Amino acid sequence: MKEIRQAENPRSRRRIGRIAALVVVVVLLITALLFWAAWIPLRRSREAWRGGNSAAAIGTAEAWSVMPLWQSQFRQLIAAEYLTVGNRTAAAPYLAKLRGTSIWFPAVRKDEVARRLFARGRYDDFLAFDAATSELREPAAVALDRAAALTALNRLADADAMMGTVRRDDVDPKALAAVEQALTARKSGAYPLIFDRTGHALASYQIANADLVTIDKQFEPLIDKRAGGMTIGGNLRQLGANDSIDTTLDPEIQRAALAALGGFRGSLVAIDPRTNEILAIASNAGTGPMANLAIEQQYEPGSVVKVLTGLDALDGGADVKSMFPYDCKGDLVIDGRHFADWVPAGHGPLPSINEALAVSCNIVFGDLGSRIGGDRLRRFMTAAGFDGEANLVVFRAPLGRILPPIVNRYETARAAIGLEHESATALHLAMIASMMANRGVLTTPRLLRGRRSILGEVVVPPAPQPSARIASDAAAATMIAAMKAVVSDPNGTGKRAAIEGLSVAMKTGTAGPREKGLNSLIMAFAPAEQPKIAFGMIAEDAGPAEFAGAKIARDFLEAIVPRLK
Repeated sequence: MKEIRQAENPRSRRRIGRIAALVVVVVLLITALLFWAAWIPLRRSREAWRGGNSAAAIGTAEAWSVMPLWQSQFRQLIAAEYLTVGNRTAAAPYLAKLRGTSIWFPAVRKDEVARRLFARGRYDDFLAFDAATSELREPAAVALDRAAALTALNRLADADAMMGTVRRDDVDPKALAAVEQALTARKSGAYPLIFDRTGHALASYQIANADLVTIDKQFEPLIDKRAGGMTIGGNLRQLGANDSIDTTLDPEIQRAALAALGGFRGSLVAIDPRTNEILAIASNAGTGPMANLAIEQQYEPGSVVKVLTGLDALDGGADVKSMFPYDCKGDLVIDGRHFADWVPAGHGPLPSINEALAVSCNIVFGDLGSRIGGDRLRRFMTAAGFDGEANLVVFRAPLGRILPPIVNRYETARAAIGLEHESATALHLAMIASMMANRGVLTTPRLLRGRRSILGEVVVPPAPQPSARIASDAAAATMIAAMKAVVSDPNGTGKRAAIEGLSVAMKTGTAGPREKGLNSLIMAFAPAEQPKIAFGMIAEDAGPAEFAGAKIARDFLEAIVPRLK
């Protein structure tokens, strides 16, 4: 019996061992399944954060963070999520619980968190996250991220020391160079912040007084806050001073615009109609105070509005064809009131709308306006941007205004020729010129090409450019032919702007206070068939646009002819 028991004992022990091993395997499997089950919501939360859905990311992570599995990872992710949306107060308790904890398998890597926070200019939040969390295998880029954040916060001595810990062979050389350049510049007390489209600095930020100093003086009225609220400097607090601002501005086009304006107080805005990027925002103070005239100053637009009246009429507002040939006698009775032309004797017979626009006949376009009617004309003007604004990202620029009341056919006729009932800016005129160049499609222009973090990475891409078709292709084509006649017709008001070998579509306008000499306005694009430049120009007290205004337009286009070939 003793021998039998001895034989059974090894078998029993083996059986027990197998059972124990099985139990261990089962426990390990259950544990692994639990860890895996908990990892799924962690991963979902992380992907929601990466996708920009912070509400879903935070909700999922907070619901699971009470569980003991992956608790540090959930806390790390929640802290990153709250910091991303700018809620450091909500992130604070999670950061406090993480402090002193080493995470061997992080939910999100620090360099990824750095990119998210740097893209929002939250360099101090990254340092708070960095101080609270420790990763056993930290990416080499994190040391450079620390140095970048310290530099952005002007903790220059700390940034210098941190740069000494960066493993230079293991980080992006472009990012390394960007941080080194930023650190060197800030040690001097100022660093470039605003750039033109070629990468040259337009303005630098002075650390001591937290202000912008214009480097390229031709852009000063757009940058210097003393020039008004619609300036980059006037909006610097909202924009922030860490991420560089890359603009669409072209110094060559800007120089040509200012040279063309000469001694006149006025402004010229130029747009590339192919991209609707703003190439120049030129404001010349003349003998007056510095101001961002191109964007802030509203003027009576005068005859440039006739292009819009023509578009509206051609698209069904009136039977334009049946009106021609038109005999302009210099006077038209509307609602019992005399509506006069700017040429008292009238323009005589006008075969088509081309000749009517070329000589800028008030009678024809006033007649068109009275036939269109006030309600329809107002709706079309609104579609063309009046009473609106253009979101240029650095600020929201007001466009032209409709000035009521337009209560009868006579006042509608006045509005149809741009007198008394509208105001406009040079920016708005340039937008309308670009709309014509694009055959009836009005697009919000772009001033901001993007913003780059202190690492040199693009953190804010170009903003979307809303666009809308406000006129048909056919109507636009007809009015473009008429705008070409303004320059090419021997009697055209823009004939002095003609340049041999360059097809120009233009409309002149003369308006404003007569006692000061009247303002000249120009809206044009070229080449007319394949436009590369569209612009709006306003020169104060320059007199009739067919003289000084046309010369300014010609001088501007002549200076940039090589760019238009």
